[in-house]
Amino acid sequence: MIHNRNFFLLCWFLLCLAYAGNIKAAPAPVAEHVIKSGFPMEADMLAEMTQSLFKEYKANDNPLSLVFYAYGTLRQADYFLKTNDFIRASEFGKTGFFYLDEAVDLYAENPLVRYMRARVDAYLPAAIGRCVVTLNDTEQMLKTPGIFNAGLVEHINEMRYRALLSCKRKKQADTLLAEIELRNASTASSLASGNAPEWDINEVTEVLLPLVKGK
Repeated sequence: MIHNRNFFLLCWFLLCLAYAGNIKAAPAPVAEHVIKSGFPMEADMLAEMTQSLFKEYKANDNPLSLVFYAYGTLRQADYFLKTNDFIRASEFGKTGFFYLDEAVDLYAENPLVRYMRARVDAYLPAAIGRCVVTLNDTEQMLKTPGIFNAGLVEHINEMRYRALLSCKRKKQADTLLAEIELRNASTASSLASGNAPEWDINEVTEVLLPLVKGK
């Protein structure tokens, strides 16, 4: 989510209006809800929304619904891990990663889906995340100039930094963080917290909105 909720909702409304001329109805309302409001914190509500995302994907073949389903499943795995239910944590973790990878395989021609996998993987707790996958994804994305604008490239570097930390490659992580800090000191500071950054307007317009509209 974005800190300034009213500003975000206004931008979302205006962006959706811009697409309305070509698309009569949103094909992924549950995924749109996740973009605007995030996942619920309560376990029961999280489980319900996650299942709704899977039903939405099955009905509409929307890549973002599938990615968010995988993300919701991984959030459930993290919940079970924190409550010491290791068997269910493992089951949900395997399912979440399976569908996250499935999304990239099914939509291999769409680099935005790979961006989303890296975005999810990079900010998962190190105990359940897959730093090697994120390193591979970010390397591949950084080697395709022109696909992502400068703002998204910065985010990709931030994901790579998180992956380097999780892979315990501290020297490389420190070098990359220093480069990030030269460009944006506040971003470097927030990266140290380990929390997933909220979607910014650039990600909304260039990644989320095209995916939720089935582009």
